[in-house]
Amino acid sequence: MKKIILSIGIGILNFIYFFMKFAKTKNKITYISRQYNEETLDFKMIKDEIQNNDPNINQVILTKRLDKGSINAIKYVFHIFRQMYNVATSKILIVDTYCIVASVLKHKKSLKIIQIWHASAAIKKFGYQTIDKNSGTEKQIADTMRMHKNYTYVISPSDITSNYYSEAFNVDRSKIIKFGLPRLDYIKNLNKKENLYKEYPILKDKINILYVPTFRKNKKIKINGLIEKLDTKKYNLIIKLHPLDRKNYTFKLREGIIIDDKFDSYEWLSVTDKLITDYSSLAVEELVLDIPIYFYIYDIDEYIKDPGLNFDFKTEKIGKYAVKTEEELLQKLEEEYDYDALKNFKERYIEVEPGNCTKKFGNFLMELMKDDEKNKKDDKKVCN
Repeated sequence: MKKIILSIGIGILNFIYFFMKFAKTKNKITYISRQYNEETLDFKMIKDEIQNNDPNINQVILTKRLDKGSINAIKYVFHIFRQMYNVATSKILIVDTYCIVASVLKHKKSLKIIQIWHASAAIKKFGYQTIDKNSGTEKQIADTMRMHKNYTYVISPSDITSNYYSEAFNVDRSKIIKFGLPRLDYIKNLNKKENLYKEYPILKDKINILYVPTFRKNKKIKINGLIEKLDTKKYNLIIKLHPLDRKNYTFKLREGIIIDDKFDSYEWLSVTDKLITDYSSLAVEELVLDIPIYFYIYDIDEYIKDPGLNFDFKTEKIGKYAVKTEEELLQKLEEEYDYDALKNFKERYIEVEPGNCTKKFGNFLMELMKDDEKNKKDDKKVCN
């Protein structure tokens, strides 16, 4: 029944979209995300770069999450209509997650759809890698919703990540091009030390450890032992929980333990001496700053089963810093760090040039925006 309802809905959208496609294609780029309700960092940086190249290019950013509730669902349907019109009149569509409008509709042949994804890595499996798993999508629904179809290009920061993306998006490797997300430039150039020192003067005096665990739906994060046992005469421990996790915890704090909601994780990297995470893409993004990283993966056996991992901690050199217990983690923090392992990790997963990612991607988009006779002819074939 669900498949039938979805198929009818898709048919209605395509019928409406058929008439929208008669509208003239404009010198326009549309950005769509359902990850956030506000302009994303990557979208903003791309938009600004295009604006600097050609201020006459129209750019429309449409970000809206599909929240629970019938009222929100109705609002989102009207938002989809807005997406459809803007896509129908654009030369380029940029998305950072699965997008209904991008995948289920029959577009003008001239439209270029680029999937930039919302992370610089794929440590956890997703998309077609998790079909029919509890954390993934049923194959029947994925087929009906044409999950991750219609992409002209997918961007990736390395060859190894391209392999994962090829599986996850079910696209040929020829469609995957090596560009880094603009956020890599942002991280490389970001310096929020003074702001952080002003808010937390204690940061100046000790070694700062940033702990950024992955969001675990309906599961508690093992964190109290680390808070209790860490030598806070030597270290500050900054804990950045996902907003949906934060409300589930009350902490018995002491000096040297900081639970912060004011600054984002990227800003905290400005003063971070050591990073603890698990399956987060921040594990790869922080490589821009060559910060020693530790993987606290106490629940790895569960993650291997569902959703599954692309990253093999046993074969990666950096895997020596993957631990399951607080005691192992505390011990590793005290040992001399192997920066050769960190360098190997970086060379494998960041093959782009941080500091120049936005410019290179912007130049690529500008080339795609150039009109040619073929595009003009294709735009007239709105029924095909």
